[in-house]
Amino acid sequence: MRETEESEGFPCTSCGLCCRQIGRIEQLASFDRGDGICIHLKDHRCSIYENRPDICRVDVMYHKVYHQYFSKEEFYLENSRICEELQRQHEKSKEE
Repeated sequence: MRETEESEGFPCTSCGLCCRQIGRIEQLASFDRGDGICIHLKDHRCSIYENRPDICRVDVMYHKVYHQYFSKEEFYLENSRICEELQRQHEKSKEE
């Protein structure tokens, strides 16, 4: 797998950090193993990737919901910003 993978158009690094932050996402409550981490995250990969819910698909969610609020570029930028922040926080927590 490439370091940066195109996930339906969104440049995903496949770090799995978004899958470790699902505790506050109502649509993913049944996937939360109790600590905010998705029960389907195995070895930093989604074990149901091909059948994952729409909320886990950036492009699908853009077309279903967010296209009325953002351009695709803006939506990607915001998702990238959030992703970078998750990575920054993760790195910081490893240093502590």
